[in-house]
Amino acid sequence: MEFKVQKLSTTQLKDRLKRDRPYMLVDVREMEAFMKGHIPGASNMHDGEVMPMVKKISKGTDIIMYGPGSTGQSKLINEAAEKFMGLGSSSVFAYDDGIKGWADGGNSVDRSDISDQTMT
Repeated sequence: MEFKVQKLSTTQLKDRLKRDRPYMLVDVREMEAFMKGHIPGASNMHDGEVMPMVKKISKGTDIIMYGPGSTGQSKLINEAAEKFMGLGSSSVFAYDDGIKGWADGGNSVDRSDISDQTMT
């Protein structure tokens, strides 16, 4: 299956999160890293609840993925994108700056142990 992940900058991500269009924000890092800090409202890819949620979301929901914000995250995001697109999702985005770029930009970071697990 051929897939294309659209890339987002920090400004584009902030804009997209403010829109009325539904989205699901997914952190592709390991659970331990996620629990140390993640973008508010994000779910963790390694949480057993995420994949079942993806199967239930509407086709018009944007899936926005991010990782640590390093050159090594492309592979993680591409692997996750394949899984999501295999489940029928077509609007898949990658936030390349990752959690590092988000935090370095002065944006809030959720340091709670449990993700909200809700879609906005």
